[in-house]
Amino acid sequence: MWKPAVFVLLLLNMAMQVNAAVDKKRGSLAETSRPEKKVETEEAEDTGTDPASDTGSPTFLGNLLVIPMDGSHWVGLKAIAQEVGRRGHRVTVVMPEVSMRMAPGKHYDTVTYPVPYDKAYIDSVMSMYKEVMKTSGRSFMERIKAQFSHIQTIMALIHTTAESLLFNASLISHLAQQGFDAILTDPVVPSGSLIARKLGIPTVNLLRGIPCSLDMRSAGCPSPPSYVPRFFTGYTDQMSFKERVVNTLVSTYSQMCMGRCMHEG
Repeated sequence: MWKPAVFVLLLLNMAMQVNAAVDKKRGSLAETSRPEKKVETEEAEDTGTDPASDTGSPTFLGNLLVIPMDGSHWVGLKAIAQEVGRRGHRVTVVMPEVSMRMAPGKHYDTVTYPVPYDKAYIDSVMSMYKEVMKTSGRSFMERIKAQFSHIQTIMALIHTTAESLLFNASLISHLAQQGFDAILTDPVVPSGSLIARKLGIPTVNLLRGIPCSLDMRSAGCPSPPSYVPRFFTGYTDQMSFKERVVNTLVSTYSQMCMGRCMHEG
């Protein structure tokens, strides 16, 4: 069990290492006038290495499985998958055959699975999102209703995609034979956590946000509507009395709508 634990720690520590490398590079650029720094640079050129990009050779090469969510959530997971793969670890990304943004990359392998929708349906969902984001000519409540209608469509898409993956017995069997050390996933999609449980390996969650503050509620994080603004309101933590009343109403309405979205059908 020590190998998965070490790999998870390496993954969680990667962001801090990248920041340290950037700081080191900036310091090197600030000290280029020093003779000893010039000698170090020349020695690095002779050996064919770049001191700014040298993050140290890993003592353990892990095997990471990535179960991402499509859309903007994929941006953060892709960056981590690329960097982990660039450092020599084996990274496998499982994605549907049809998606909004997901695509093969240079530093990770891809495994695709069929889904019961086509590119035209994905394009229609994206067009719906663009229409929802238009605020001109709509009242506040109309915008809220449109947003939650779009969330309901997205959740139906997530449900269909998750079923296509989890009920693909041949793919799950193939993944079980690959000896993965950990799973990197977005907790908005339940597939990653369920597959991790099936394979008996640890999970690393990268969360961008869950509608209606479900992530904060599940973590027990205080989120009073008198201070914490809700999605779609455009408010900050500095709200007037009227804005706090509206924020409280949106909070109540969002919980009702989310319960309906999650339990319908």
